[in-house]
Amino acid sequence: MTSPHFGHPGKTRFYTSHTPGSRYVQITTPNPKFVDGTWISREGEMEVTLYVPPNRGKRFEALFEGYAKSLGMTGSVEFQL
Repeated sequence: MTSPHFGHPGKTRFYTSHTPGSRYVQITTPNPKFVDGTWISREGEMEVTLYVPPNRGKRFEALFEGYAKSLGMTGSVEFQL
């Protein structure tokens, strides 16, 4: 996976826009966080964007969390529906 850092690794944010549609999936390295004047790396994390039809959002969230835990994933899963 590539990371656009423009010569400042761990200190650059990169945003994209997209038109979600059927079968849309995007996996990226998440942007670093800037907290109290310090850049916080998010190394080892990933951000996944995918299209889920509006009427299936909550059901997908429950299924995905269960599946991720069954694979041994630790940490939290955040959803923005």
